[in-house]
Amino acid sequence: MQLTKLAVAVRRSLVATGVAWIVGYGAPGFAQTAPAPATTDTTPAGAQSSPTPAKAARTATDKSDDKKVTELGAVAVTGQLAALQRAQAIKQDSVNVVDSISAEEAGKFPDPNVADALQRVPGVSVNRSGGESSQIAVRGFGPEFVAVTINGRPMATASGSRAFNFDVLPSEIISVAQVNKTSSADISEVDIGGVVDIQTARPLDFSGYHGAWSAAGINSNLTGDWKGKTTPKASGLFGWTNKDHTFGWTASASYYKRKDTQLNTQANSWYAGQDISKLSNLSNPNYTNVAIPETLASNVLDESRTRKGFSGAIDWKPIDRLTVAFDTLYSSYKVDPIEHEFGQYGNTADIQSLTTDANNTALGFVRNSQGPNVMANDYVTSYTPSYEKSYQNGLNLGFDLDETTKLSLDVSSSKAWNKQSPNGYFLVVGAKNFGTHPTWTNNGNSEPPSYSNILSPTNMDNLAAHCCNAGSGNNVTNKVDNYQFKLDKAFNDGVLTRLEAGVQYTNEWVKSVSWGTPNGILCNAYCGYSIPVPPDAIGAYVFNAPPKIHGVSSPGLPSQWIQYDPRAYLDWLASPAAYNQLPDDKRAALLAGLAANGGTLAAAPNPGSYNDVSEKEKSFFTKAVFEGTMWNMPWAVDLGVRYLNIVSTSTAVNQPPIAYYVDPNDTSNGQVTYGPLAAQSAKGGYHKWLPSMNFKWNLLDNLVYRFSLSKTLTPPELSNLYYNKSFGTRPNSLTISQGNPQLQPYSSRNYDMGLEWYIDDASYIALEGFYKKVSNFSTLVSTPVPFLTNANTGQPFIWSLTQPINLNSSNIYGEEVTFNYQFTHLLPDPFNGLGVALNYTHVKSSTALSPGVIAASGKFAVPGIGDSANASAYYEKGPVQVRLAYNWRGKYLESLAYGSGAQPATRSAYGQVDLSASYAVSKHLSVFASGTNLTHEHLYDYSVYRNRFLYAEADGTVYTVGVRGTF
Repeated sequence: MQLTKLAVAVRRSLVATGVAWIVGYGAPGFAQTAPAPATTDTTPAGAQSSPTPAKAARTATDKSDDKKVTELGAVAVTGQLAALQRAQAIKQDSVNVVDSISAEEAGKFPDPNVADALQRVPGVSVNRSGGESSQIAVRGFGPEFVAVTINGRPMATASGSRAFNFDVLPSEIISVAQVNKTSSADISEVDIGGVVDIQTARPLDFSGYHGAWSAAGINSNLTGDWKGKTTPKASGLFGWTNKDHTFGWTASASYYKRKDTQLNTQANSWYAGQDISKLSNLSNPNYTNVAIPETLASNVLDESRTRKGFSGAIDWKPIDRLTVAFDTLYSSYKVDPIEHEFGQYGNTADIQSLTTDANNTALGFVRNSQGPNVMANDYVTSYTPSYEKSYQNGLNLGFDLDETTKLSLDVSSSKAWNKQSPNGYFLVVGAKNFGTHPTWTNNGNSEPPSYSNILSPTNMDNLAAHCCNAGSGNNVTNKVDNYQFKLDKAFNDGVLTRLEAGVQYTNEWVKSVSWGTPNGILCNAYCGYSIPVPPDAIGAYVFNAPPKIHGVSSPGLPSQWIQYDPRAYLDWLASPAAYNQLPDDKRAALLAGLAANGGTLAAAPNPGSYNDVSEKEKSFFTKAVFEGTMWNMPWAVDLGVRYLNIVSTSTAVNQPPIAYYVDPNDTSNGQVTYGPLAAQSAKGGYHKWLPSMNFKWNLLDNLVYRFSLSKTLTPPELSNLYYNKSFGTRPNSLTISQGNPQLQPYSSRNYDMGLEWYIDDASYIALEGFYKKVSNFSTLVSTPVPFLTNANTGQPFIWSLTQPINLNSSNIYGEEVTFNYQFTHLLPDPFNGLGVALNYTHVKSSTALSPGVIAASGKFAVPGIGDSANASAYYEKGPVQVRLAYNWRGKYLESLAYGSGAQPATRSAYGQVDLSASYAVSKHLSVFASGTNLTHEHLYDYSVYRNRFLYAEADGTVYTVGVRGTF
């Protein structure tokens, strides 16, 4: 009988599937729904902890669902199995497409980093930096296409873009991280990739005094051995809730520090179509249309990462009908990276001979040993600190007008800032390779290139000053104020079970300015390796590099090279011992610049880099939820629409060059004189109607069919709205970049469908398909323009002016398969504690092209599109918990125009193995250990063809060992 019912249900689902897809593909004027929250109550923050009208009035779906599930609001049930049960219950109960990761218990998230945990969600992949996951992509759409909220409220970020940096958030404060893959009108944010809502624990979810604490040691190294310095990690969560559950508070704090060493090698960019016969005064016709790398830079990055966090929450019900909830969150994330680089910069003008392959990729070349353009060994030291701080404060008032009607007011303010730019530097001391004929070799598809025939990198006899700058990056500040007012009405009788409406106002601004030695005074004076540098004056020493790593390190990389004290070098460059060696004109210009900068080469704000983008958003929504039965099977549908009206203002200060000069001692470098400052401002904006529909049909008690339609949008990238002009001044790549405040948002019409079979409360199989018709992609368009005069030829320099415009469209489509299974009822004791979680996401694009076609034709493709998969096996029995996980992301187009050469860049496939385990010594005390990237995988990027190496990075393995307690 059960098989007959299943067969009938499957037949009906297949019919519904066919009809739905026909309707979906044949209705280009409608769109898909972005994901709705785990329950139908989407009131932010505090209101989540109190019963909503919809919960008070049990719906048809609720009555028909006899399956016992874990109570989502409670955190009494602990462990990774309970976390899987809660996440499954969220998915099963939602009307739209939702996946999530849940805390195993209060203060214990399954991974040290929120993004590391989210990568286990089907369709979610991560961007890695320094051995940590920092940003996420959903179904191939990168971080700029994914909105992030904290308790339903927008959170400011100092990333300098719309992408959210998850590494700033301590994972210990998180209760649930919910990925909404389809849209519902009541979700406060809208984005094409999806909306991630980070939910913190509510005080009224607990009883009495409660708390949790942990202390651990962290060891990070390149070799996989436990050695070097072990750093601390600690957290604590404490709270109290009264017996009546009318008042409660929680507070948590966390501290995390990790020291690590990273190896990376980079080429920066590739320049295609180079006429070497013309540039190097050679006559060989084979030297035309050649692709040449910009540089070869080998780096050892010693860094320290420190994360601090605090959160607090208060829930109060002064009367039965009123709920007051207050939340506060503060986080800081400091990264101190000291970079020791050994580099050889490219210069097409000094190539003496070369060989190429069939794709015109350079396989090897020999450079001149005499003359002004001889290659230098560059000894680089740089420091690009980051210290991002952020906070969010929120207040929610929920008032029950009666048992079925609720009003809520939510007010929040968030700010993030990163102001470390003045403290950085990028400095170069060099030694030219006279008489050596430096030889570059392309080492194929899996290793960086290498140089041979160069001077000893430990010889300090011929050091010379070169460049570049004090200061690094941008100071960024982001502020968001948000106001939401909602009405929620439940109905006990009839098909209409719930009606919601609300208004929202958001005021957001982002300010950015770079810091550096003003007006290029340092480089204008010293670039070109013409001034000898005494080693003692700059504290020069021989740096010992870590052992090379195959596939990351250049095979020709020496084990030692020269380094120095950066502050001593800057002080020496500003001293008479240095500037008295300069020609009269350069010395005069340097002294004038020093006088204007307080007598030093210290960093100062660059007014010509100032950008300010402000956005004022007004929106309202209405949503209706209908429920009933069809063929005695419960169904639910939510229909809604959200209206957005956004007005933006872009303000900038420009400082264009008034003169440009190529130094004959270093023709790979241009020197610039800047003109007066000029402010400018422009308005932009748009208004859009965004309809959504989510349909859920319980074909059986444990078989769910879903179909969703919606229209979503993603705002233009912040960098594309910036109104200032930036100038690239390398002689072989003169560029001008300017934003476009009138850009319109990306727009997408979305179609989603899925079938889910729930085997038990921790096991299910899901198959989901999605189709997105995305238009208004921002596309960079370049135009050659004459600008400034070449003093040597009397002719103008030709620059490439690049601006973004709304131009291209693409269809993104794919499938997700998920299989989670817990062997409780299948295997005998003790093996019944085993479980597996598997998922695979396949994503394609209608504009998918090979990088070679993109480079040759300039045609459009969507970056970030690629497959992803996760596989984990876990064991939980008695006091023992173990999890082994493998996370994989297929290769994907990283950029259409990477670096100064503006060639496509591809990131190779990457997969890593992680292991975690814990043992409960007692009911309230456990020990734990974890290791990430146990197989020492590394990142590898290339340009167009795999033997055009771009970037490789090795971060090694991170171990954590500690103890955890609760009370």
